[in-house]
Amino acid sequence: MRESSLSLHPDLIGAWRLERFWYAWPDGRELEPLGECKGQLHYMANGYMSVQLVSCERQPLGMAPTDDQLVAAFREGFAYCGRWQWDSEREEVCHHLSLATIADWDEVTLVRRVTLEGDRLLLGTDAPNLQLPEGGFLTWLEWHRLATV
Repeated sequence: MRESSLSLHPDLIGAWRLERFWYAWPDGRELEPLGECKGQLHYMANGYMSVQLVSCERQPLGMAPTDDQLVAAFREGFAYCGRWQWDSEREEVCHHLSLATIADWDEVTLVRRVTLEGDRLLLGTDAPNLQLPEGGFLTWLEWHRLATV
């Protein structure tokens, strides 16, 4: 990636609400790994970003959660933050992570294909992931811009 192709994309700056998170296989199969979920994505003008996704089916942990409850809670969402850059040649956004709930993602770069249509943002990747490391599917996240106050 050439340094000259990296910048910030002004149309991405702002806050986004998750509409859908799913995996899609070439044969038409789909899976929503968190089930119905919600999330927010923030691209800031100073180059920082953050994202959090959680299942809508999460259960309260209470005052003394069991180990099984804590494991289940970890599987019901994730978050990360760091810096972001736009690659204008490839039309991709690069998330340079500084920390994440998934330790394997600390200090890595996650690249997402971008389709931007008005207030709708579609991010996609074909990289294998922790839930299904065998790959063979596309990961998609559909976002809708949150109104500014």
